[in-house]
Amino acid sequence: MFNTLKKTSLALLVASTSLVQISCGDKDEEEKRGNWFRKDLPNFGGSIRTNAVSFVIGSVGYIGTGYTNETVARVKDFWAYNAERQTWTQITPFPGTGRNNATAFVLKGKAYVGGGFDDVRTVDNGYKKDFYEYDPATNKWDAIADFGGGPRQFATSFVVNDRAYVGLGFNATNYYQDFYEYNPATDKWTEMATFKGGKRTGAISFTIGSKAYVGFGKSNSNTSFKDIYSFDPAGNGGAGNWTRIDFATGFDQDKFPARAYGSSFVIDGKAYIVGGEGRSDVWEYDPGANSWLERAPFPTQRGFAGAFTIGKIGYLGTGSAAGSGGTDDFWGFDPSQPINDDDDL
Repeated sequence: MFNTLKKTSLALLVASTSLVQISCGDKDEEEKRGNWFRKDLPNFGGSIRTNAVSFVIGSVGYIGTGYTNETVARVKDFWAYNAERQTWTQITPFPGTGRNNATAFVLKGKAYVGGGFDDVRTVDNGYKKDFYEYDPATNKWDAIADFGGGPRQFATSFVVNDRAYVGLGFNATNYYQDFYEYNPATDKWTEMATFKGGKRTGAISFTIGSKAYVGFGKSNSNTSFKDIYSFDPAGNGGAGNWTRIDFATGFDQDKFPARAYGSSFVIDGKAYIVGGEGRSDVWEYDPGANSWLERAPFPTQRGFAGAFTIGKIGYLGTGSAAGSGGTDDFWGFDPSQPINDDDDL
């Protein structure tokens, strides 16, 4: 089905050679594995854009909202990607104002999207706190309680044990380091333990097992980070506990770049951190081994993108190098395959 799985005999020979090199101790070859491909994949179904939100429900990925230069506007359309059919289908538009830099999460088969910036300066200076729930079974959106931490853009979201957590980001007056838990059963937000990494925006988050991980991003002094923290929601008397994860002994931190506004997806219990503002490098994080390995880079500098996982393939589309302009290309990433330049078409 995927082009990465349709290798020629020559490509198989290359892959076999690569495995021999790895077994002989060539760590560099191992670290560069992973294939980005767009051959046979359709471009994103909507207009070019950057700063959209993305999520996956079951085996369907979604990208929507954001900013597009095609109409020079913040948009509210949403599109669903069916990986089996390789098609994009437009769904019911987001019911709030058109916006960029919103955040999204998925709980019990429903998606939640909110926050961001719509540039309507008469209301909270354009920064948003409204949230909406999307039910794919009915293709309808419903408003939920406004975000408990107030209006902001570039908030970070994750889900652990059927509860969602949203925090960080900034608005016209402040950068944030708070986090709030959302309970869908009560439609209430509850403030949790303060993020220990300090105020930041453009952070990257992901969940593996019963823990979430948050890191990277940019401070209110415009300094980019490369730290990462784990979050245990059961710690600290139920308020959650943040723990900084130190790099493994011997890891060369000088070769591990700081970044903000990057993307992430999880495949087989490992997280893949992709690009960011002005970056194209890709790193694999294994929480069990607490190890970072550099993988094949994304073909261009890319941040502010939409990303999700379906099966054992990570997908990334839209975005830009610096948060303006935008793209409509759409890529898959197979971490088990060697680089195949023929897939970049």
